Amino acid sequence: MAIEKILDLEQVEVNIYRGGVFSPESGFLQRTFGGHIAGQSLVSAVRTVEPQFQVHSLHGYFLRPGDARAQTVYLVERIRDGGSFCTRRVSAIQHGKTIFSMSASFQTDQSGIEHQDQMPAAPAPDELRSFISKGGAFDDAGFAQFAEWDVRMVARDDVHRVPGKASQQQVWFRHRDPLPDDHVLHICALAYMSDLTLLGSAQVNHLDVRKHMNIASLDHAMWFMRPFRADEWLLYDQSSPSACGGRALTQGKIFNQYGEMVAAVMQEGLTRYNRDFTPPDQ
Repeated sequence: MAIEKILDLEQVEVNIYRGGVFSPESGFLQRTFGGHIAGQSLVSAVRTVEPQFQVHSLHGYFLRPGDARAQTVYLVERIRDGGSFCTRRVSAIQHGKTIFSMSASFQTDQSGIEHQDQMPAAPAPDELRSFISKGGAFDDAGFAQFAEWDVRMVARDDVHRVPGKASQQQVWFRHRDPLPDDHVLHICALAYMSDLTLLGSAQVNHLDVRKHMNIASLDHAMWFMRPFRADEWLLYDQSSPSACGGRALTQGKIFNQYGEMVAAVMQEGLTRYNRDFTPPDQ
């Protein structure tokens, strides 16, 4: 399914929008993909601001599992409209209940100090195997809706280890086909894809028990720093600084191929053992 269609919304009333079903042809998703809800929530917020305002951050909470076969209604609250900043709050609703809540902040074009972390070393994407391809790790009917994205995982042994970091993962990704020159679409597409692999950075050191875990996104925060294109290669440098109490904290920095940091992400996820599982060390 094209990303434009996945993120498209129907306006129902002033500040009220309705999104389509994520994957009506596939029954593998028992709950809605978090990136789909976050992406559509951001689209609904963008629809209510003037074009001179660009989103620079969002903070969202996944409150209930979504129904992958049901449409979602988005209620947008106009919290503030200022000269330089404006704020929107979005509630995503299914079956009369809020499943996701998000606040997004927008800013006009301004200037100030500039610096950034250096892009970490990583194998070039052309040297890596496509993650979603015949025989790949995502070679499953359930992931057919991601087929328009070229996702390439850096092998665990090839990730440049930073001393003191507990868990690391690197992923290259891009949209396979050229996208329109619409910066809003590229930002919302990035919000959509940012949820796909991030929690995996908390699992790379626990592969032996991963099948015994209940895994889900709990919250999601993003900061957008510099212009980029989602149809050009982006490096998602991910790490998990802590996991305990059935939750894992994950973070990611996203760079374009020119070394510019274009976005940053933080997410806490559920990484709880299934009730019928006894860990090996207990």
